[in-house]
Amino acid sequence: MLTEEHAHRNMQHSPLLAIASLVLLALLFGGCASAANLQSAVPAVSDAAPTGLEEVVAPLSDYIVVTSPLATPTPTPDAEETQYVTVSSQIRANLRGGPGTTFAIVAKVNPGGSLELLAQSEDKLWYRVAPPTGVSTEEAWISADLVRMGGSADAVPVVAAATGDALLPADLNATWDVDWSCNSDRCDVKQCSAGVVAQVTRPVADGYLPVEHTVTWADDCFNTDAWTFEVNQVTGQERSGEASDNFLYGYWLGAEPGEANGVFPLDDERGVMVNCVGPQEVEIEEGGGWTTVYEGNSCHDVRTGMLVYMNYTKRWLFTGDFEGKTYERSYFGDSEKLEQRLVETNTGLEFAEKR
Repeated sequence: MLTEEHAHRNMQHSPLLAIASLVLLALLFGGCASAANLQSAVPAVSDAAPTGLEEVVAPLSDYIVVTSPLATPTPTPDAEETQYVTVSSQIRANLRGGPGTTFAIVAKVNPGGSLELLAQSEDKLWYRVAPPTGVSTEEAWISADLVRMGGSADAVPVVAAATGDALLPADLNATWDVDWSCNSDRCDVKQCSAGVVAQVTRPVADGYLPVEHTVTWADDCFNTDAWTFEVNQVTGQERSGEASDNFLYGYWLGAEPGEANGVFPLDDERGVMVNCVGPQEVEIEEGGGWTTVYEGNSCHDVRTGMLVYMNYTKRWLFTGDFEGKTYERSYFGDSEKLEQRLVETNTGLEFAEKR
């Protein structure tokens, strides 16, 4: 049988180390990481549990929602006519993702630049404006100290306080349980469990929470892994955006990632409303003719987009010549399986109670 030393050296490292390594590559190379090809099918909303996850996710009809959806801004009073503000500072003014300096900078506007005024914060210290042409963002705010207004502030709609609230808490923490197994005679470790802890121990920076993830394996079967995701506190989205191309990154997709198509039970009475997607597939070229293929499913809270459940099967494929034979993406039966489940969090998810 074809020797798979390269592939099975990978097996003896922590399975989640691959995710940490991919995150590092994304940060270093701006998303131009090694080949990753994602194919996903968005499931239709149904009363039944998502296909392939019937043993994991319960049907929506089994639960009643107990938390309300994201608040919809209700500006009052209505502006009678379009108003504009003009940047009056001597330097470029920052547009931010929310009414405060802790929110991320989404664009800059030159002195003298004109912006359509949409609303103002309740304290009247910040103005919500229409993003400039070419800037892709749903929220754009500018400090009232940096602009002059073309009309009266009394006619500017006031955005309800809930709109400026952060989606994620500044002291965010979450815990997932992991079960891993290896189906190969070459694996020294056949199965192992772990706990993944995400927590914020440093202040928010430029609107982003530094969410530190630590993976600790039972009985020291693998080394401890650690990596950090930078997550927008208001939108809930991870900064690099790699999750759109690789579901292994998908811890923080951002608010309202999709319609609920199931409930992930946390205990006998309570669960989380989730949007589950799958099967999804990612391929990573490992070198030496080997390709690792990850295929799995992921489920995210429909309010915050936080990862609630993930599974995958990892297989090794070989392309090349060996001992007079030519192989093309040949699979020799060796694989890994991983399943990750949310245990607890202090984040305000979309909870439901069993009927």
